[in-house]
Amino acid sequence: MLPPCTLWVDPGGMTGCAWLWLAETGWAFFADEYAFLEAGQHIEDTARRYRTTLVLGIEGYHIRPDKPQTDAASAIEMIGVAKYHGLANGARIIIAEPRSPNESDQEKLRALGWWVPGKDDAQSAGCHMMRHLLRAGDLPPVFGERLSAAGLMV
Repeated sequence: MLPPCTLWVDPGGMTGCAWLWLAETGWAFFADEYAFLEAGQHIEDTARRYRTTLVLGIEGYHIRPDKPQTDAASAIEMIGVAKYHGLANGARIIIAEPRSPNESDQEKLRALGWWVPGKDDAQSAGCHMMRHLLRAGDLPPVFGERLSAAGLMV
């Protein structure tokens, strides 16, 4: 069963955050990008509000010798901030493998209404959330209907 709030974090110099929550009017989605302190504050606020009913997804980060590490510190530090607030508030934490949205993912995000033009980190956070919800079979029916209508349901 889908919890009342899911927050996915794409860590980095600008951190993408994507929320899916059950509002008074039904399921709502929002995603944006934030600098370090603001991202940390949003994560803390969400974790404190939803506590044990929050699923907190975080894109992992792997240091690789064959890849430039220009943003490694920011990514690793934000992962620590997110994990701290999640653990301190009893959230369920999921760590996702790093992966950028592919063309199929982008089509699905657009069909869902989750595409955030010009904000790659917000799109990546939304994409991780979408992949998780589809794998777990937890995508709320209203969003499943949008994918079906676009011929994109898997």
